Amino acid sequence: MLDHVSLFVPELPGYGISSPSRDNTRIGIAGALVEAMSKVFNLSKDSPRKVIAIGHDRGARIVHRLAVSRNDFPAVALIGAAMFDIVPTKAQWDAFQDPAINAGYFHWPFLANVDYAVQVISKYGGGQWAKDMHKRITGGDADLERTAADGAHDVYAACFDKEETLRYSCEDYAYGAGPEYQHQSEDQKAGRKVDVPTLIMWSKAKLGSRMDVAKIWEDWIAPGTDYEAIGVGDGHGHFLPEEAPKEVMEAIIAFTQRLA
Repeated sequence: MLDHVSLFVPELPGYGISSPSRDNTRIGIAGALVEAMSKVFNLSKDSPRKVIAIGHDRGARIVHRLAVSRNDFPAVALIGAAMFDIVPTKAQWDAFQDPAINAGYFHWPFLANVDYAVQVISKYGGGQWAKDMHKRITGGDADLERTAADGAHDVYAACFDKEETLRYSCEDYAYGAGPEYQHQSEDQKAGRKVDVPTLIMWSKAKLGSRMDVAKIWEDWIAPGTDYEAIGVGDGHGHFLPEEAPKEVMEAIIAFTQRLA
């Protein structure tokens, strides 16, 4: 067991009630979150702290960048990375040559056209867009009910009714299509891969229905690295922490205990 564990659960800048970051690149967001954590726990390169980074979807992409570029963040000693329901950003964009994947993930190129997407979604209703997209990628009715517990969908809708939130989320996709795609291409050419113990979990019914998630990640993780890949079944959709909390909790506990 780890001797002492503290949880630091940040919101991605600009996505909810927080202000957008000055630097919207993935490494910029990772830096902002590390800076915030450093202030909370009084960390520095002279007194780093062991960190296990865990993220879902957009947050998981920040975890991926943090893991690959961990030497750029000397205030933290990354000892593990867990990422839920994603493949690397470059791999996702490259997969769009498959028409079915293109149709299923139509929002990627749409949102990456920031000004146009903001105008269209604003007319549609940002809150309604958030609710409809949520339903689109959730599993069955029981899963939808879990994700909506305690009025969560209404909270998301209220955030996306604000143009700032809507615009930032679109900027996030635009950076994925441009700078981060290029950054990951350069990482792969240079052999810069995730080299800390890694846990990948994904929905078999959604992401896993068209992509071999476990196989794709193998090319992004350094040879010899502790790597565990878990596909979650039973029809659960994209929002694994809410839809399959027991499976996610058990996997995280087992993962962190291995790192002790």
